[in-house]
Amino acid sequence: MDLITCGSTRAQAPLITTIIPCFNSADTLRRTLQSVHIQSTPTQIVIVDDGSEPGQARQILRLGQKAGAKVLRIPDRQGPAAARNAGIENSDTKYVAFLDSDDVWLPGKLAIQVSEMERKELDFTYLPYANVSRDRVSRMPVRDAIRRKELLGNTVIGCSTVMLRRDFIGDRRFADAPCEDLAFWAELLGGDGQAHLATDEVMVLRHAGGRSRNKFKAAFRYWRTLRRSMRLSLAETTRHFIPYAVHAMLKHWGPPNRRPVLPESDKIPA
Repeated sequence: MDLITCGSTRAQAPLITTIIPCFNSADTLRRTLQSVHIQSTPTQIVIVDDGSEPGQARQILRLGQKAGAKVLRIPDRQGPAAARNAGIENSDTKYVAFLDSDDVWLPGKLAIQVSEMERKELDFTYLPYANVSRDRVSRMPVRDAIRRKELLGNTVIGCSTVMLRRDFIGDRRFADAPCEDLAFWAELLGGDGQAHLATDEVMVLRHAGGRSRNKFKAAFRYWRTLRRSMRLSLAETTRHFIPYAVHAMLKHWGPPNRRPVLPESDKIPA
């Protein structure tokens, strides 16, 4: 892969690499990076520019240099899976965390998560998150722990909430799938693996737009991921799709699980 590398990392050796894929997202990246820098736990930042337009690429590069990040540029866009994989390849820390370029971490996110992983020797943790739209902030429902079978019927793991032990990832990588994160979590969990909730406090604010905004298109991507990318049988795909559809409706249209979250203003990076 043709990557142009520049920038540096923080002087203090961190336990965590934060991987941020970008595509024409300079406008939101500044706030995202600020949310990383207010963390009390040091982290190496790897920004992967996935073929942004020249003007956007220059802005992303400047923001990355200012943040002391390592900036990788993929000249021709290859998608979020390839961008995250490039970040993984350029990580050498004990843990890897993922953060989308339009999402925000609240203060203490890394400290809480890495402390729980160290204390319990966990390989895979995630956190509650809230969807942020123009007129409200809504907490999405989560479970205390989840296995592969449960995950495929209820996609509760937000990518920007995930932290993984680097040696647990090994040689496994994101596949070029419509729902690349879901396919990767399922591969990591395998038959008996389990992902754990590190805290019940919302630590991630997720932009409510993007690929998941149109729920019908999201459902179609989910179906194609199970059938084409994961190669599940029609019967197995249908068995997972039914609870997925029910949970999706409850999360986005049903009031019982849409408990408003109103973080304190000083907790949200300006």
